[in-house]
Amino acid sequence: MRAVVLEADWDPRPGTVISDEDVARRWAPNAHVVYRNPRVSVRDVEPPGEPGPGELLIRVANCGMCGSDLHMYESDEDGYIILPYHLKSPVVLGHEFSGTIEAVGRGVKRVAVGDIVAVEEIQYCGECHACRGGYPNSCERIEDFGFTIDGGYAEYVIAPVKAVWSLNPLLDRYSREQALEVGALCEPTSVAYEGMFTRAGGFKPGGAVAVFGAGPIGLASIAHAAAAGASAVIAFETVPDRRDLASRIGATHVFDPTEVRASEVVREITRGIGVAMAVEASGAWTHVMSELDLCLAVGGKAAIVGMGPESPTVNLVEYQLRGASLYGSVGHCGGWDYGNVINLMASGRIHMEHAITHRYDVEGFVAALESLRSRTQGKVLVRP
Repeated sequence: MRAVVLEADWDPRPGTVISDEDVARRWAPNAHVVYRNPRVSVRDVEPPGEPGPGELLIRVANCGMCGSDLHMYESDEDGYIILPYHLKSPVVLGHEFSGTIEAVGRGVKRVAVGDIVAVEEIQYCGECHACRGGYPNSCERIEDFGFTIDGGYAEYVIAPVKAVWSLNPLLDRYSREQALEVGALCEPTSVAYEGMFTRAGGFKPGGAVAVFGAGPIGLASIAHAAAAGASAVIAFETVPDRRDLASRIGATHVFDPTEVRASEVVREITRGIGVAMAVEASGAWTHVMSELDLCLAVGGKAAIVGMGPESPTVNLVEYQLRGASLYGSVGHCGGWDYGNVINLMASGRIHMEHAITHRYDVEGFVAALESLRSRTQGKVLVRP
């Protein structure tokens, strides 16, 4: 079968500490300090075979391109992958995918052949301290589709049934083809949901929300804020096309942060109060955080959902004086994130189809990845 494969050289930076177990399996806790000279190609690979007990064979319909895919393709001046996340190479890329169940393994009861589904990226053990404490996205034995295990830029994927969510509720609102497209956005939309609601605990309706960055996760954050009853949803984005998408998906105010000072326009819009929640979805932390800190209202919350390789300066005094809180978040939880996102899509409370701007077949993947360098698109879908 045809698939998109990432390869890179294992070459840890001097001083990098990696366990013997991870060295033996070439599993990098942080790709940015381990893997160099990335190469991406579309080629034939062995199909995954038949599903085992508790597993499904899924024919992939759509797989969304993520900034993380680009960060695995791009490198710094020393040739190291930009991605500050775990990685094992070689690997079939793709972690935002939907598809149709082609076969089920022994013991599978919740879904059936022919069902359309979305698949969680994060594969957690369910047994470690983090998992048992309700933090499966911080699992001590974590694996991720498209990062450390073969993912969705392929014709077929084997997935455990615990990682699969039925998209059948979407068929009340969308055609089957449209449901499979929107279903591929469950992962980034759940990343935003996890940061805003599961980790940060949400905000009271009537409070204002600021979102920094209007890429796919920022757009999902905007949609969630509008659906949750924000009085104002203030988006900051440098790219004009993405600013247009932000307005279409629910932002009430949209600004180019290079032309305004974010904290000043937030104070003006909120009559000096500030925002109940600020979502960092750009990954441009060194540029964003100094302004984001100043946007928070008393008791405000900052949800850090974007990801970048650099460490920013955070004005902790502002958090102290405002009684504000900062929440780190990565990925999505193995609890209700996906289920609630699908319910929001099915009810028409959020319209993530507006975020889709480009579609490619798998043979055009490298060209699509090159086009993503401009960071002007919304969500780009690949159809294996």
